[in-house]
Amino acid sequence: MAATGETQPAKHQEVGHKSLLQSDALYQYILETSVYPREPQPMKELREVTAKHPWNLMTTSADEGQFLNLLLKLINAKNTMEIGVYTGYSLLSTALALPDDGKILALDINRENYEIGLPIIEKAGVAHKIDFREGPALPLLDQMVDDVSP
Repeated sequence: MAATGETQPAKHQEVGHKSLLQSDALYQYILETSVYPREPQPMKELREVTAKHPWNLMTTSADEGQFLNLLLKLINAKNTMEIGVYTGYSLLSTALALPDDGKILALDINRENYEIGLPIIEKAGVAHKIDFREGPALPLLDQMVDDVSP
């Protein structure tokens, strides 16, 4: 309770949720009627696995994942980069949006978290699109630039 005796507004229940919506009830309604019914099974499975992880607030929400997927399809993306993978929810969303010969450069400092989602990514048949590299992003990117520079 706040010092004035008022209760604090409830936080949205969606893991990783960052929304402009002010109503938890409205957000939950949107999830249940529009987002979850359209969520591919591998995305649902990874969302549920990630929700059990102690750092689950770092994940992308289901509505954000679907929006990202839509944007990538609209622009016919073929090659993408993800800096900060965590368990791979947005990575899986991206991989599902790309064509079969699409590629994702995925950088993260913690391979252990990525490996939580890897079996689901493999089961979804999109692991071949992902080039995961472990380490701090800036040094990895600098090394990649050095590797292609004459």
